[in-house]
Amino acid sequence: MHFANFVKIRLSPTSLLLLTIFGQTVIMGFAWGFTGGLLFTGVLALPDHIVRLIVEYPTVLTLIVTLISTTLSIATSMFFTFAVKEALRHHLSGPITLFKLRTAIALSRPTWVLRWKSLKLSALTLVVYSVITFLNTSWSTLLLPTLVEWPVTAFGTELDLGSAAFVNQFSTDLNTAQANSVQAPAFQTINVLTLLSGITAVNVQGGVQMSSMFSFNGVSYNQSTGGILPVIEEYSGSSNPPGAAVGLAFSGGQVPVNTSFDWGHLGRDAGTQGISKNYTIIQQGVTANVTCQPIDRSQNEFYVDPIITQGLNSTFFTWEAVVNCSGNLNSLTYFTIGSVGGQMDNTTQGFLPIVVCPSPNSTTFNPYKFDVFMSGLYKYNFLPTTVCEVVPYLTTVNVTYNGGIISVDQISSSSGLTSSPSLPLSQYIAAVMNYQAGSNQAMVKNTIGDFLTAYGTSNVSVMQSELEDYWRGIAEFASTQLRSGYTALGVPSSMTRSTSGTMYITTYGWRSQAHTYILLLVVITIIWGTTILAAGYSLIKEQLNTSDPTFDFSDPVHLIIAASGGRLESQLRDGDGDRTDNNEDITVRFEDVPDKVGRRVSKRLVTVAPEPLPQTAAP
Repeated sequence: MHFANFVKIRLSPTSLLLLTIFGQTVIMGFAWGFTGGLLFTGVLALPDHIVRLIVEYPTVLTLIVTLISTTLSIATSMFFTFAVKEALRHHLSGPITLFKLRTAIALSRPTWVLRWKSLKLSALTLVVYSVITFLNTSWSTLLLPTLVEWPVTAFGTELDLGSAAFVNQFSTDLNTAQANSVQAPAFQTINVLTLLSGITAVNVQGGVQMSSMFSFNGVSYNQSTGGILPVIEEYSGSSNPPGAAVGLAFSGGQVPVNTSFDWGHLGRDAGTQGISKNYTIIQQGVTANVTCQPIDRSQNEFYVDPIITQGLNSTFFTWEAVVNCSGNLNSLTYFTIGSVGGQMDNTTQGFLPIVVCPSPNSTTFNPYKFDVFMSGLYKYNFLPTTVCEVVPYLTTVNVTYNGGIISVDQISSSSGLTSSPSLPLSQYIAAVMNYQAGSNQAMVKNTIGDFLTAYGTSNVSVMQSELEDYWRGIAEFASTQLRSGYTALGVPSSMTRSTSGTMYITTYGWRSQAHTYILLLVVITIIWGTTILAAGYSLIKEQLNTSDPTFDFSDPVHLIIAASGGRLESQLRDGDGDRTDNNEDITVRFEDVPDKVGRRVSKRLVTVAPEPLPQTAAP
């Protein structure tokens, strides 16, 4: 049953053609509007409650989209075939070959025909058939939502460790009489974390590439903190109020973030969660260039003197490790225990003195760089006296927040952390390392020494590389801890710097794919344009000569009756196999069959005699 049969009782042919133009235009407008909106926004995301349903019932999505696309495809092809058939009905009022009639029937179905003698018409039917067949695929491709990654611009502020306001405030806090007593509880609390921050930062351990996680304040970092503080709410860590333990006293607690998102013209979608989210933010980080090498005794001195105290069952050693680095002195006291005979066991007991020089509390402390001296004794004697030069600096880093883990990648070189001699951050990092140096040594072993022992002691250059990563990791963690404490205290605008980046939401929706959608729109627009032209042609013909639409030349029953009425079978009865193809070149036309009072009651298909060839004059 055809489109016209549904409504022919109530609507005239003109009304049907106008309805066809309107319906096809509405469908085409929807396709262009949807695609235009998508090209304008870049991404159209479905609401979260629909995304959750899709994740829970994935096959239902395919079913619903298939039903919608099939409905639109049927409507589009129905309007197209009706308009084409009406145009051909008016065109068939004159003489036409049987093959052209066959072609007209194929175009109104649509289907395709193939005749080598009429390749152009055959190609036309193939093109129309292909376009109509491609319709359902076009609509499905256009309407089916897929997993998309939706970028949303992020911006905010963070504490600027290089700002003049912070430098002045931090310097004042460090130089107060209570500074050491304020820092001591925090240093004791995070002592183990400081050690772990150095160990996890070692990229190659014993010649093997490593990937470690470090956690502080409820936040997980990939290998090292990079000296940054999380600026994304769900990655900000602990929600416990820090109380009075802020600033230099900070050891953990809630740290506020100040990051917003620009949803643009999609403000109604603000807060979309999608299936998952990750972030890439440009932030300020702190790191250090660390270079470890054997001591140059022409410039530096490092010696260790023991004071032996004999006990009942053991011997106590009080060591004073003294460093002279280019005229600057610093020392650190250690305690170990040995046998009753006054010896330490070279296989089970070890001593690894570490001293920072110049002293962080010294007036001669160099804010541009400082050195860490270390030397292995007893079971750690595989490590010769080594000097690690530490040069801290501010840097710009690309921070990735993904899967609950923060990864920091440096994207710029030194930005001059120590551009001012009054800058105290380098002094703070040195103080953390100095505290760590003393706390790592126990009575019979040293944590750093055991770490080096565990990952091989045969290659000094490998150990030096591990120590470089170790001290760099501590420098970065100390900066993160400091940044956390002062951010928890509250950051005035004079101490802030801007951050920027992108939040990527993985969800279901549509992403602009210009080339694909343009191809689909070309198909839909061609069908719309052909429909409008065919319907317009029929409307003009209908105004010039009203016809009866009850005869359908593509209906087999109507065609059989018309052929029988015109006794067309007598022209074809004697045809053989060789003449079958030639019969399609017979010219025919449809004639009205009137009743007794002259009203048309049917049509018949009759042959048209070929025009006689012009006669030539007799000689």
